[in-house]
Amino acid sequence: MTIAVITTFPEKSYKVYGERMIDSFVAHWPRNIILHVYYEGSCPPDKGDRVKYVDLHQASPDLVAFKNKYKNDPVANGETNGIPGGVRRLPEAGKNDKGKGSFLWDSVRFSHKTFCVDHALKTIDADMVLWLDADTYTFADVPESFVRSTLPEDKMTCYLGRGGMYPECGWVGYNKKHPKLMDFINAWTDLYTKDTIFNELEWHDSYLYWQILQRVAPNDGHDIGVGSGHDGQHIFVNSDLGQYIDHMKGKRKIKGSSAKSDLRKPRAEAYWQNIHKQEFLQKLDEQTKQEIISKVEKGTQGN
Repeated sequence: MTIAVITTFPEKSYKVYGERMIDSFVAHWPRNIILHVYYEGSCPPDKGDRVKYVDLHQASPDLVAFKNKYKNDPVANGETNGIPGGVRRLPEAGKNDKGKGSFLWDSVRFSHKTFCVDHALKTIDADMVLWLDADTYTFADVPESFVRSTLPEDKMTCYLGRGGMYPECGWVGYNKKHPKLMDFINAWTDLYTKDTIFNELEWHDSYLYWQILQRVAPNDGHDIGVGSGHDGQHIFVNSDLGQYIDHMKGKRKIKGSSAKSDLRKPRAEAYWQNIHKQEFLQKLDEQTKQEIISKVEKGTQGN
């Protein structure tokens, strides 16, 4: 099984977390696994032959078309102030976030990930394509055998299940040899190209990934989170992935690490024993901190 890793992030986030993710990948992942970075705007600096850059807008005209169509529609960008002829949330959509701005309905923001995955699955020559969030940090050497173990050969995809809700999608593996994979990704991108995304209860990647999986291949997903005996709302670091990688979801980007309080059980790895020390803290300017906080506070239901 050959493996390729993919990720994407906004241009302004390269220095916030993207570069750190790339550098940690180069330092700790097997040399035969390539990281494909789908970038926006200027191409990031060269990081050697382990990292390949792909211009996301050039690679995906459908993404550009969707963004151009809805970039000026506040509701399509997670807000509530509708414009004449604009889209609307379904009346039954939302619980704690009902009636207020929330990333749960920021269709434009999360469209980048969908079309990044689409292009990768259709163009990268690998048996397994692995999505890894750009706000992750690999702190220990990742065995190739471990990566392979997260996606059984008879399954189409693997995800971090959280039990009773859609999964956490910071690590999602795709089996290029599975017969249903193209049906899956085409059904996902159809939501954007046919504007049917606005018929869904929520418009972010984790919810849509889960809905399409249930419709196209409900028995072909492998849960490496709660379904594999792990626990915790921050399931990434509480799963087996936490042996090697940290995931800075939400406001954790400000500090540059998860907190020990995120762990449901003590971890023995040196990284987790030292994250409280000053040298692990991320140094961000105040404007960037406020932007992160603002995005997180657009919704109380974490994705």
